[in-house]
Amino acid sequence: VAHDHRYIRAAKKAVARYERAADQGFIMAHYNLARALAEGRGIKRNYRRALAGFRLAAEQGNVPAMLRLAEFHLAGLGTAENRVEAQALYYVAAGIQNRGASLAKAMLAKHLDHSQLEQARKRARVIRARMPALDLILQRAQEQALLVAAAEGDIGKVQSLLRDGVDANAINALGRTSVIAAAWRGHHAIVGELLKAGVEIDAADNQGRTALTWSAINGYSKIVDTLLEEAALVDVRDNKGLTPLIRAAWNGHEGIVKSLIENGANISAADDRGIDALQRALAQNERGIAALLRAGPKKTIRRRGEVFVILAGDNDKVGALAVVEGVGSKEGIILDQDTQMIRFGTDGRIEKGYASKALLEKEFGKILAGLPPSSTDEATRKSRAGDDAGLPDYVIYILLTLFIVLLFVGLRWFIINRR
Repeated sequence: VAHDHRYIRAAKKAVARYERAADQGFIMAHYNLARALAEGRGIKRNYRRALAGFRLAAEQGNVPAMLRLAEFHLAGLGTAENRVEAQALYYVAAGIQNRGASLAKAMLAKHLDHSQLEQARKRARVIRARMPALDLILQRAQEQALLVAAAEGDIGKVQSLLRDGVDANAINALGRTSVIAAAWRGHHAIVGELLKAGVEIDAADNQGRTALTWSAINGYSKIVDTLLEEAALVDVRDNKGLTPLIRAAWNGHEGIVKSLIENGANISAADDRGIDALQRALAQNERGIAALLRAGPKKTIRRRGEVFVILAGDNDKVGALAVVEGVGSKEGIILDQDTQMIRFGTDGRIEKGYASKALLEKEFGKILAGLPPSSTDEATRKSRAGDDAGLPDYVIYILLTLFIVLLFVGLRWFIINRR
């Protein structure tokens, strides 16, 4: 059973970006980090820390943070359940013309009495007074300005707007965030600035295309490599089922195809019509790309510091595949407590090999102690026990053969003499 750990790695990478950006004061990063903490994505779930992060972002006018904060108060996550506080937050967000908050406010109002509603209104005024002066029209104009600057490659404008706290997760009419717009137009430096600010790397537009998808479509290899280094999801599908690999193969971007394959892209993935990357490449007479796809990955990717341990069941059948992180080894994969092992070769293929018992005990002593005994050893012990109880099998076979020959000769002699 193989486990895909790319999503875990991507989530951890994202959290690291959010933490760095939050330390630099980017409000959007505080919201993204709080969301990761709330969901336990890339970091251990911690409702109290998530609550603090949402509150900090909400106090700076981040509407999504207000909505999540209200949910926490409704559910009692990291704090006592408080419908009045939730309603107050909905009042504030609705006042900034958020439709979701307006609907939530109306629904929750049915479950509050007159006194509680009055408390919520007073509390909303207090919350609003603590927030910086907000000009909704200006805020939306700045978000659109960031999207335009990202698409046009105006790095100075992008940096200025990010410092002013403009939400880079905001979208345009096509559902594109700033990082998607920058990747779409091939502005590598802009993508880098947005990543530093803690932007959501795997956001998808109305067509289901991420920044990685667009850079793969248009052949921007530097952006592809940067996004892959940040663990962007490599097999994400758009609304037609096409992955970045299929798109790159179709459009003839050989270098990008190679990078995607080396970073674990699924070569066999097919779109909604059942067409895969190889078929797309062949249809466009892209022989070099077709050769890359047929050859597959040239090396094992992103497996540093991970030991793949195979647990053996009855009759030497593999029962499970576990990944143990944080254990350094050059030997690869160990099979139960025997000295037999399997490892990855330089070409990415699995090779069988052997290691000394001393090496295994040194490198994997703690792991081996918890593994089941080798069923091969058990069979050997049973065989040896059988050897002690009687004659070896080959001796019995010889005696039986000799008996049959003598019997045949005796019968023939008897028949001849009888005549």
